[in-house]
Amino acid sequence: MSSFLKFLVSSGDSNSSRRHKHPYYPREVVIPNYAPNTFTLPMVLGAFGGATALLMVGVVAIGKKVNKRLTWKDAGVLAWFTLCGFLHCFFEGYYVLNHATLAGKQDIFAQLWKEYALSDSRYMTSDPFMLCIETLTVLTWGPLSFLAVFAIIKGNTSLRHITQTIVSVGHLYGVALYFGTCFFQEKFRGISYSRPETLYYWVYYAGMNAPWVIVPAILLFQSSKTISQGLSVLNKVKNMKGGGSSTSGSSNSSSSSSIYSGKAESIRSFDGSSESKSSSSRKADRESKREPSRDSRDGGERRRDRVSEQAAYLRDEGRPESIAESKYEVWEESRADAREQLRKKKTGRRE
Repeated sequence: MSSFLKFLVSSGDSNSSRRHKHPYYPREVVIPNYAPNTFTLPMVLGAFGGATALLMVGVVAIGKKVNKRLTWKDAGVLAWFTLCGFLHCFFEGYYVLNHATLAGKQDIFAQLWKEYALSDSRYMTSDPFMLCIETLTVLTWGPLSFLAVFAIIKGNTSLRHITQTIVSVGHLYGVALYFGTCFFQEKFRGISYSRPETLYYWVYYAGMNAPWVIVPAILLFQSSKTISQGLSVLNKVKNMKGGGSSTSGSSNSSSSSSIYSGKAESIRSFDGSSESKSSSSRKADRESKREPSRDSRDGGERRRDRVSEQAAYLRDEGRPESIAESKYEVWEESRADAREQLRKKKTGRRE
């Protein structure tokens, strides 16, 4: 492992560190009280990586125990936000509190920052942009990441996707500013904050920040899709309720005419739902059709009663009552037509 790391850094200027008291770029930058790390790189990364992995596994295990319906996909998101919360609140919080004296410290977090600063020396110079972006991260994205952890464990989908969206947008925005400032400094001012070796530029600078581009983009797409589906269902429910209340009033002639003329399919579907009726109601309907009533007015009243019963049934089932009303209108018109035809027949026979 150590030989491989030596190979990665061998392409840089081996004599530059001898001419200066620190190994950071640009070479002319002043870093007071700098002290080299006392631990080797495998020791520092091993201790930090092991502790972080143990924390993530522990939180996922707790989440699985508390929320029995937690899928492995959601467990992965839970582990991600656990990592983000830990790094933002504790690791980056350490930097915000100790940025002025970081170069001379030797605890595990300080040595990690000094190692990473080989890819971005702004962390060693109390750069104003880095202090602003890191303070914002500590105070907002860290606590919100832990809030997302809580929401996932409790199964609170609404809180989870709202928080997930906010944190993901914040991550993407922060990384865009982070990469953008370095890019424009190098392009327009010729200032590079990273050492040129493969390990520091491509592994540390590019590779270690890439997950905060890829994962937030995926989570943002997931939350946007979920929120969009939820709003679509909510709009459909509102439209159903609004349509039922608007068509139930008999004073609205335009609604009743549209139901009468354009809802033939709904009437047929209502007729087709007769298998849900009881056998006694179907038998009563057949008998009412076979045996003409002695008094047409009494027959009309009985029909209105049946329509009221059907409307009540549709209301209980959450379907528009206007279907029953429009069916009654169709029945009334067919009944009037039958009367007219019968009158014409009688008139023809007399003549």
